Amino acid sequence: MTSPLYDRIEQAYAEFEEKKAAISGVEQQMSGAQTTVTAKNRAVSVTVDGRGDLVEVKFPTNAYRTMAPAELASLLVDSVKSAREEAREKAMKLFESILPPGLPLAGLLRGAKTADQMFDEAMQSINESFGGAKSPAGGEAGVNRG
Repeated sequence: MTSPLYDRIEQAYAEFEEKKAAISGVEQQMSGAQTTVTAKNRAVSVTVDGRGDLVEVKFPTNAYRTMAPAELASLLVDSVKSAREEAREKAMKLFESILPPGLPLAGLLRGAKTADQMFDEAMQSINESFGGAKSPAGGEAGVNRG
């Protein structure tokens, strides 16, 4: 016969292993993913990888030749920005499919939250799911990383 605590630990470990495998799968999907955005005037097409890094710039037509340098530069910047946003959204959807609901993943990917803030919120959520467990020192369990 096992204790309830042992059973909870075993269940948590099994869930951890499942999530670890799922995260590995997402990372593999992201490493092979690409997002391509073509400007409205079709003068430029940019491709970013799954992490939003620029991997290719193409000029599908000769329209870029008649553009002012500042206009072409602006078009490139806007196209890269759009491609990165699309790649970020795809990555967020992939990670949301495997992470617990309510994690502020969108804020982290958009730069609105730091990894520490996200970790603190995740630890608070975990603590709440275990009935507000306290660490032996009396603080919140797992929150003090200092």
